[in-house]
Amino acid sequence: MSEVSAIEQLIAIEEIKALKARYFRLMDTKDFAGLRAVFADDATFDASCSLSLQSAEDAANWIHSGGDAIVAFVRAAVETLRTVHHGHCHEITVTSPTQAHGVIAMEDQIWDLAGTVKTLHGMGHYHETYVKVDGVWRIHTSRISRLHVIVG
Repeated sequence: MSEVSAIEQLIAIEEIKALKARYFRLMDTKDFAGLRAVFADDATFDASCSLSLQSAEDAANWIHSGGDAIVAFVRAAVETLRTVHHGHCHEITVTSPTQAHGVIAMEDQIWDLAGTVKTLHGMGHYHETYVKVDGVWRIHTSRISRLHVIVG
């Protein structure tokens, strides 16, 4: 880890924490153009455990590659719903000046657009890698794992 000073590590960790905070806020406020900037162009997003503790039978339909494809998937999943996502307890390790990985505890709640019928309440973790591109941290890989899911 000699390539990255302690100060540089702390700055990178804070920048990555802000990146993940933007991810949650932009998704919940339906700012899909802003959400696109959170992901690296060659990012991969694995949402196969989004609705349960186990991977979906059709897991291939829940794994998306490329920033544009990821945002299109997220948009289709949440655009007509009211969502609240929270991230907690960031465990981030900076492995080089341009690479890091982390685990972020999360909780999400999803309602119909009117906010009257809750359709999902989930708890789990995001397992991620990050890359610094042109001086800005971006999500490179993201995989959701669930500890508990209440559907309906």
